[in-house]
Amino acid sequence: MDRFTTHLPSGTIRNRPEHSGVGLYTHTETDQNVIRDGTVFDDDHLPSSIVGRNRHMNEVTDALAPIQDGFRAENCFLFGPSGVGKTTVAKAAVRELRQEVLEVPYAYVNCCQDYTRNAVLEQISRDLVGAAPPRSASTGRLIDRITADLNGPGVVILDEVDQLRENKVLYNLYEIRGLSWIGIANREVDLLADLDERVTSRISVAYRVNFDTYGEDAITEILSRRAREGLGPNAVGEDVLARIARLSEGDARQAIAALWVAARMASREGLSAIPGRLVEDAVADAEREVRQKTISKLNAHQACALRGPRGGGRTHPEGTLRALPGDPRRSGDAAVPPREPLAEVGALQPRRGRATPRVEAVQSRRGRPFRVDSRTALIRRVHAVV
Repeated sequence: MDRFTTHLPSGTIRNRPEHSGVGLYTHTETDQNVIRDGTVFDDDHLPSSIVGRNRHMNEVTDALAPIQDGFRAENCFLFGPSGVGKTTVAKAAVRELRQEVLEVPYAYVNCCQDYTRNAVLEQISRDLVGAAPPRSASTGRLIDRITADLNGPGVVILDEVDQLRENKVLYNLYEIRGLSWIGIANREVDLLADLDERVTSRISVAYRVNFDTYGEDAITEILSRRAREGLGPNAVGEDVLARIARLSEGDARQAIAALWVAARMASREGLSAIPGRLVEDAVADAEREVRQKTISKLNAHQACALRGPRGGGRTHPEGTLRALPGDPRRSGDAAVPPREPLAEVGALQPRRGRATPRVEAVQSRRGRPFRVDSRTALIRRVHAVV
């Protein structure tokens, strides 16, 4: 474990009261009786406390705790479906750390947008060490710059880490003295399927923190707190919040989006409160908004993977990539077969007794089967909100 000579104050990373959720969409229309602060529903809104994720917060803060004594933190992966608070927990844990240990270098990278090795390193260089890299800087120069300027242990959050086109960057980050990461992905098997041996050997010892979907009570509490912060007094009743929570099926992102859509609907009608009759339409509209926002974030590489070679593929309702007429992969109506080598990742042994990754043929969300090979990981992510 790396230790820096720079003295850092020690202390205990304390978990704060519960809260969670991921906000969506800055508001464009307001009504003083319904909407008070639309930023509460934005994607990057970080609540002051976390709902239903105390255990997860404790595990992540445990991984970061060595930084308090000047040591490199443990690498950590957060796995779970969309809308279960992974990014919120990661950011909240780093916030806790930075409240205990001032000036801890920190960077956030959305790997769905910055998916090449140099793009990741450029973002880290800007955020972590405050160095704007020259245009077209080489990989080696970027790594040297970060290594030279990193003063003390630092942390990088790699959101959507399974969307990296060049996952060797994980090896590069591992080699930078004092630097640790929190990687966020839906499924471990999708992340590990394409890693080479050097990268796999480095990340196989990282912490694993697994997230399940929220219960209805937790979603209702998340919505209640967002409503208190972002909506006017008495703008929504508990029965409406509970109904949104039930229809969102454990997905906090969907639930928060639905509450925001319902508030906008009520505002347009000139109402002072959200009526129950708007809930189902709000949930349906929120699903479309979230899905469209997910698709709009795809880069050219991911869009090509989604469409298939020559733009001929399309996503089948079950999440597999099916060939259309004219697609060279077409063979009757058979889906493109998944790749075989996935079973190889089952040998990895994670740290601290966490479960060995399982290789599954199918997972289900809302009763719909999905392939588990890495080629369809992106497709499943898009269809997870359908």
